Amino acid sequence: MDELFVLAELLKALGDRAGEPPAETAPRGEGGRPSCDYYVARQGFSPPPRDVHGLDSHTSVVEFEGVSVIVATGALAGRITALVPGLPAKWLGVRLNFRDGGELLEGTGLYYKSEVLGKLFDAEFDLEAARDEVRYHVEGALVGAWDGEGALLVDGPVFRVPDVYQGGGLYQLYYKLAEARAELLRGARAVGVVKRVERGRYLARCAGVGSDDEVAAKRLLNNSPGYVGPVVVEWEGLRKYLFYVAAPTPRGVRVFRVEALDEGLAEEAASWLGSLADDSGVPLAISMADKLARRLNAAAVKLLYAASPIEPTYRGLETVREALREL
Repeated sequence: MDELFVLAELLKALGDRAGEPPAETAPRGEGGRPSCDYYVARQGFSPPPRDVHGLDSHTSVVEFEGVSVIVATGALAGRITALVPGLPAKWLGVRLNFRDGGELLEGTGLYYKSEVLGKLFDAEFDLEAARDEVRYHVEGALVGAWDGEGALLVDGPVFRVPDVYQGGGLYQLYYKLAEARAELLRGARAVGVVKRVERGRYLARCAGVGSDDEVAAKRLLNNSPGYVGPVVVEWEGLRKYLFYVAAPTPRGVRVFRVEALDEGLAEEAASWLGSLADDSGVPLAISMADKLARRLNAAAVKLLYAASPIEPTYRGLETVREALREL
């Protein structure tokens, strides 16, 4: 936590250098080339393995005059428990809202420069891209705390395939992040769990059913618990396999997506993940990690606000209020 107080002391100096950042749109969609030569729909689930871990992270951005502070926390929940902050990881990111200024942050232990592109997080660097890089760093530390036994459920895709212009700086960043994530998880019994599938159209395009992937999965499974897949997504030499799981809830079924670098592992996880779903249709290990990561994040934001010599902007104050509600 020492770096948080170091950052608090810097906030006024950074605010004195405030400027307007240029706008650049960060990727929000999903890219890649999906294909499915075949797919199967199976109803019901197998018993789950005994040793299952969940991993999740949570990020908040607290805006101050001249600087955007990225607070990235995370948790590994299961037989092994690990937390960030706690593990050796840079969990506080700083994106300067003016050009240059990196000399103010040297030796602070803060994440203020892209380790992927070697560029300072300043007004020329997209805020959402900086946020994603810090989050990937935190999640990488948590994966490293897992001993490789049993199964690991990572909240989110095994690697993200952004819909960005090829050749741009953001494209290079997300490609390198995806490549590093794939290398980290390759050979491990780790799968990604994507909870928000209503915006995706991988399965819908392949099967020719439904307006989006959630609708498609429900139609293909007749609104019954089960799973359907695979859909193969390829991007720049990387490949992942997707299955869609319709988990039972008190009000019907809820669909989430399972991803893995190996087709057999993805299907195996899809065959039992629905039996671990809580009453909201989310695998319990993911729910536990999510709750820990959110509460850690809220506590860190509250502490940052209390330690800061200056007030956040109105948007930053909204983030603080949201954190206080979480606690």
